[in-house]
Amino acid sequence: MMPSPRLRLLAGGLLLASLSLPALAAPQHALTLYDEAPKYPASFKHFDYVNPDAPKGGTFRLNGSGGFDSLNPFINKGVSADNIELVYDTLARASLDEPFTEYGLLAKQIEKAPDNSWVRFYLRPEARFQDGHPVRADDVVFTFDTLIKSGAPLYRAYYADVDEVIAEDPLRVLFKFKHK
Repeated sequence: MMPSPRLRLLAGGLLLASLSLPALAAPQHALTLYDEAPKYPASFKHFDYVNPDAPKGGTFRLNGSGGFDSLNPFINKGVSADNIELVYDTLARASLDEPFTEYGLLAKQIEKAPDNSWVRFYLRPEARFQDGHPVRADDVVFTFDTLIKSGAPLYRAYYADVDEVIAEDPLRVLFKFKHK
């Protein structure tokens, strides 16, 4: 039995209407510039170029030139210690063997709006500061606000398109953008 013309018209109209809606955002473990599938699955333990069986322990030394008067690499005044940024983790980490792809580091999942108007980070519950306190969304907001207000001017320029950073709950932080 064929559906009535009215039912077919309604179904066709609903199909066309659904195609005009933006795709719903879904949390994922990585973001790629062109929305292609990332190289590594959500369950990956290490990048291919990392040796998980490398020797542990010992002393790690880096060469630095000149002196320093600050351990804060984000300020404009003073000279920060060379390579001090290595002690800071970020929400996501770029893969060195995959261009334009970021994998969650402090964030276990990342979600972005289909129109690129916002990005949401879901923090890892196990993420901790060096003193053992958990990293929470309020910490991300505080860090961002402090960086914009008190950091070197280059950060204000770099993050100029960020309109607002919101701690939606203890493990979820939303970055809204001024432009799509």
